[in-house]
Amino acid sequence: MEQTEQPTTQIPAAPEQTDTERRLRRRVRRLWLALGATGVLAVLCILAVAATLLYWHLYLLSPASGTFQRGPFLTRLDETSATLAWTLADPGAVELRATGPGEQAVTATAGRFTGLQPGTRYAWTAAVDGKTAASGTFRTAPPDLTSPVRFAVIGDYGSGNEHEWAVARVLTAQQPDFVLSAGDNSYLVAYSGLLDRNIFKPLHDLMAEAPLWATEGEHDLFLSSGSTVTDALHLPGPQGRWAIRYGPVQIVALGLQADAAGQAFAAKALAEPGPSVRLVLTHRPIQPGNPILPFLRRDHVAAIFAGHLHRYERRIVGGLPEFVVGVSGMGPGRQAFTQPSPDALISIENFGGLVVDLQGRHAVTTFLDERGRVLDRAGFDLPSTTG
Repeated sequence: MEQTEQPTTQIPAAPEQTDTERRLRRRVRRLWLALGATGVLAVLCILAVAATLLYWHLYLLSPASGTFQRGPFLTRLDETSATLAWTLADPGAVELRATGPGEQAVTATAGRFTGLQPGTRYAWTAAVDGKTAASGTFRTAPPDLTSPVRFAVIGDYGSGNEHEWAVARVLTAQQPDFVLSAGDNSYLVAYSGLLDRNIFKPLHDLMAEAPLWATEGEHDLFLSSGSTVTDALHLPGPQGRWAIRYGPVQIVALGLQADAAGQAFAAKALAEPGPSVRLVLTHRPIQPGNPILPFLRRDHVAAIFAGHLHRYERRIVGGLPEFVVGVSGMGPGRQAFTQPSPDALISIENFGGLVVDLQGRHAVTTFLDERGRVLDRAGFDLPSTTG
């Protein structure tokens, strides 16, 4: 049988590559390799960023929970005890410890240290769930004025602005034993949502070292008759009217003004025996002719501290030294309402606070502006409270 010869299929030879094609292929290969390297680099960059964020979260950011939203801040301080208050951002167990020179650590119960030594500076720490989250110092009251007592006076401060922060820093550096506020602790009103901005943040470091004992002005009393400020600062009486002792020093706060109700309260408080120095704190300055003045002289009040007028003034009213400190944060306002008192020995509009040093039978007052400059200094003798 005759076989038919099958035709042979010829595979055409691959055309010879041109120089252009070879260059194009090389570029494609290099691009592919570059893309591969870029992908590896991108992965490495992502891993590096992730590691950085993890490190930032774990080690560099402030603790996000279990820390203090407010405080701790001192509320009471006497010869043998100290009390602090606080608000936590999240629930947690708070442990307070205090140590004095050469003493064993003392642990607070419900925020209160007891069994302390008079006239002694203590360092305190506050731990939340076992981790220290705050610290400060305080000085217990001395038994008498053979040891010095230093306190600060502010007023009309609660603005939350940079001037308030600056004044607070200056006064913190002075290490006062306690701080008196002549009122208007929060502008424009004492709404609870404003108090952290207007009081507790600017004065944080100061209140960690010294209790803030405040009377109350119009801006504090406008809402809820001042209960918001009274409760937040743990004041010992409503509407900024209270009496408190720091060892040999008694402070009697009259509230808004020295009216008939303030006079009745002062008469009762000043009858308390024991203090070496009696001081009166009120918001509105006491003016000449006020019927309370003879009673304050009779009860041997050493000085009056007030605010309201957005000036610093040193006056003699009814024979008593009166210091107006209304310049610790809020600005002067309209000039018509910020006129100097006709009887002022000195009247200044600069932002600042007053530092008062008591020892023996003598007092020295120093007005410091927000830059720490001394703008006024004066001294006066303290009347005997037993005569």
